[in-house]
Amino acid sequence: MTPINDELVAAQTAFELSINKLAAQDPNAAIIVLTMGKLVAEHIAVGDARPSASRTIRTENKARRVSTPRAPAVLDPFAAFRSDGEDGLRKELGGLDLEQLRDILHQYGLDPDKRSMKWKTAGKVRERIVERVRATSTRDNAFR
Repeated sequence: MTPINDELVAAQTAFELSINKLAAQDPNAAIIVLTMGKLVAEHIAVGDARPSASRTIRTENKARRVSTPRAPAVLDPFAAFRSDGEDGLRKELGGLDLEQLRDILHQYGLDPDKRSMKWKTAGKVRERIVERVRATSTRDNAFR
């Protein structure tokens, strides 16, 4: 046997002894530790699962979508609407690209049905932001 195999066998033996002691005291805790160990080993064997970009990962015949976090919004649409009105908001949104507009939608929760995140034209997304900000900002006027 090689030194690495010897170390592996020794580590497995020590682990089994510890798990057996734990199982005698608390079988549920032993199951949790074994399950966690299995998951960690599988994760390491598959490789680093941290995505660098949005992609689909296949595991055990199941596909799941992994997305990267969005960048912080470069503009607070509610502050722009309060200070400059609807026209001022439109003007400020006019200088932003599609991804920056999507960042605003995401950060401020302006797309609850997730429809406009799929749109490909910046103009439609700009109008959605203006529409949602106007609706949100004016909905409580009836109580004033």
